[in-house]
Amino acid sequence: MKASWFILPLVILVSSCNNSNNEGGSAKNDDKNTEQVTTATTPTETTAAPASGTVISVEGKEIKMGGSLLVQKDKDKLQPGADYLVMLTAPGGSDKESMTLNFLLALKTGTYPVVGMSFRRGETPKNEMYGGLLGGKPKLTDFKMKITECKDLGSNNMGGHRWSISGNFEGLVIPAMGIMLMDKTKNHPKEIKIDRGNFTNLSFDDNWDEMMNGMKK
Repeated sequence: MKASWFILPLVILVSSCNNSNNEGGSAKNDDKNTEQVTTATTPTETTAAPASGTVISVEGKEIKMGGSLLVQKDKDKLQPGADYLVMLTAPGGSDKESMTLNFLLALKTGTYPVVGMSFRRGETPKNEMYGGLLGGKPKLTDFKMKITECKDLGSNNMGGHRWSISGNFEGLVIPAMGIMLMDKTKNHPKEIKIDRGNFTNLSFDDNWDEMMNGMKK
């Protein structure tokens, strides 16, 4: 009888230890399952494509603008190897700003001369106008446009290709239009400086001249 009383507590003790180990193992397995579920449901981050447009800095003020390109063959052949003349038009800004820059291009990254520029802000009769492109011919200047990206987007199904370019510039100094300085009732600055600017992912067709000639015919 004494032996039976000794064996019985021993059996209970061993059984209790086994149950404890099984519960511990089960908890560990639950932790692993939880980790697996957490890892599986973690969202994947995606990087959005950069938006297109133009940003400039004028007198310490950053201005976000739109942007479009018109590209023609450079009939004046201002620089060998740069066969295209680009007109960048950028409207926008809280003060009704707009900017136009003409520069040469060779359908590849590189640095090209600016050959025309204008800037306007405000509304008539309190508007300010600098530079001038209407009625004037493009000419080489010391200001530069740096093309940082040039991508061939493929056929435009009209005999040419579609392209996308990005670029930046700095230190543009644009003199006021003479007609603005003639008006003595206005305190019009003699020039304006665009400290820096850039445009991103603006597209154009490389056969605009041919397309227009085809439409005329």
